[in-house]
Amino acid sequence: MENISETLAAYSWTNLEDRVQFELDGVIEKEAASAYSNDNAEACVECMDYTSLKVTDTESSIAAFVSELVKKLRKFSLPDVASVCVFPCFAPIVKEGLAGTSIKTAVVGACFPAAHSFLDVKLAECREAVIVGADEVDVVLSVGDVMEGNYEKVYRELAAIREACAGVVLKVIIESGELKTIENIFNATLVAAYAGADFVKTSTGKVPVNATPEAVYVMSDALRQYHERTGRMVGIKVAGGVTKVQTAVRYFTIVRRVLGEAWSSPRYFRIGASHLLDDVLKEMKK
Repeated sequence: MENISETLAAYSWTNLEDRVQFELDGVIEKEAASAYSNDNAEACVECMDYTSLKVTDTESSIAAFVSELVKKLRKFSLPDVASVCVFPCFAPIVKEGLAGTSIKTAVVGACFPAAHSFLDVKLAECREAVIVGADEVDVVLSVGDVMEGNYEKVYRELAAIREACAGVVLKVIIESGELKTIENIFNATLVAAYAGADFVKTSTGKVPVNATPEAVYVMSDALRQYHERTGRMVGIKVAGGVTKVQTAVRYFTIVRRVLGEAWSSPRYFRIGASHLLDDVLKEMKK
């Protein structure tokens, strides 16, 4: 990629604001209501990155976290979640606890959540995470550089991280709540896609505003246009405050509406969550 800014100029986001509100307030609300079912609740479980990213996490607490998850899934005959996501130092603990399941080991990397460090440090952390067993790595792009329009810098760093994470799934977090504008969210999504991201993710869950329906719609539209131009499908991950089944199904509906049914599996849609599983069980009992 010689000039990412020239590439971005070929895309269109200017008509999105009116379309986002029209679709969210009208069509998607109706589709989400009809999609609220046990089958789609189970689909959300399959697409879940079951997450623990607490400052109090320890080897023993993460081992218990994984063990309790596996027991709960078996007890209630639920499908496996897509992954368990933790800090990179806990990857071996998760890998061991998930033996015999189809669940992947995911970690956050590249100096999550702010990503403010030397590139060499970010790359070293990602490489080490892969060595110790991570199947998937979630990283944060440089939010400030996106807001200043330094797209070439952001692209080069993400491309280097992509290389460091060769052979595993790379999810790039754009921190949409901090980017604020449609233009920033749209362009950040495209930069991540062109740099080789397998998923573009809304948020870290560590800022005041995380996933929103508006941001997910804009990201989905950017990835739709990207797919039309390149033929490559890039997934989308919603994270931050998704604790209710109704919220998860609404995001599922937005993604399917904009990107199509092909994005309806864990290969292309994920939900980062810590408490959603409990609400799934509660709603399915009803």
